[in-house]
Amino acid sequence: MCPLSLRQIESAGGLRASAAAWDDLWRRSETTIPTARAELVALWLEHFAPNDPFRAMVVEEDGRMLAALPLVERKTCGLIPCGRLTSNYWSPNGDLLLDPDIDPQTVLDLLVDGIDRLRLPLFWFDMVPIGARHWQALVDALRRRGLDVDVHHRWDVGQVALDGDVEAYLGSRSKHLRRSLRKDARRLEEKAPLEFCLEQRFTPELVQQRLREIFTIEDRGWKGAAGGSVLRQGTMFEFYRQQALRLADWGELRLARLRHAGRTIAFDLGWMGKGVYHSYKVSYDPDYRRFGPGHLLHERLVRALADQGDLRAIDFQGPQTEALAAWSTHSYPIARLVVAPRRHGGRALWVAYHVLARAVRLWRKVPRCW
Repeated sequence: MCPLSLRQIESAGGLRASAAAWDDLWRRSETTIPTARAELVALWLEHFAPNDPFRAMVVEEDGRMLAALPLVERKTCGLIPCGRLTSNYWSPNGDLLLDPDIDPQTVLDLLVDGIDRLRLPLFWFDMVPIGARHWQALVDALRRRGLDVDVHHRWDVGQVALDGDVEAYLGSRSKHLRRSLRKDARRLEEKAPLEFCLEQRFTPELVQQRLREIFTIEDRGWKGAAGGSVLRQGTMFEFYRQQALRLADWGELRLARLRHAGRTIAFDLGWMGKGVYHSYKVSYDPDYRRFGPGHLLHERLVRALADQGDLRAIDFQGPQTEALAAWSTHSYPIARLVVAPRRHGGRALWVAYHVLARAVRLWRKVPRCW
């Protein structure tokens, strides 16, 4: 057996140069989001952190990657430099990649020692699927190596687990939801037929055309009014265009649209990864709100994905809402993970964070009298 080695990848170019080994580890890992592949992590870096120090910690055996963690150095509260995952609310690209067929203890102990030597006072991971086995194994390794760890639950994400019987799944949804679906579809079809389309093959021109169409719909809704739509965020459209082009090349891009009277009234932009459909960008025409277009689209999307025969689950990606809960069969937790290295400065900051965070959480639970 060859000895394990730890190395750092320090640039987007270096990550692209290691893409074959990185993506091979991604395929072996339990991570299903295709945006955790090397090219899309590099794209995230170039768009969101072009001038921030980047370190991907990689554990290898004879050139074969066994674990990888992409980290970018950014300031928290504008003051404290922290190691963060290459992820944000616009796109989740950073995840711990771990070979599931190895004994994780030695591999992750080596990874944690490398993290500890980065000379950063804190590591602040905002959107960690903390219930996943690879993240649980990393938390165990962090504590085993003497680093301080705080885990704070933030929200839950809904999933749909399918065993192949899509009719049984749909029949298990609430009577109220099923009645609403029938009523809303009937009301719309009295005026014009409903059309559903699930696209999975794209030319570069079609990618741009479809993204412009769906993000215009998003912009007409509450996100546009709040200034948070893609079209109101400078270069975000170009980021999503480049990301979608890569995903389309790999056959992992999906776009579902519901149309009525020649007009797209709802869309679901997502990614396929290892049999999991990640529903990432969803919106509907606000003029059709009273007809529940999102629910009508989802019912048809589930049927279409199930018919393809390669679907294990649907992941709703974002925080669970009442609408998403109506379709979910289960959920998993997302947490903030704050880690302090073994140096005194890190421990002091971790204690300060831990005390302040606890005070804020208690304050939020105090009943208000106004």
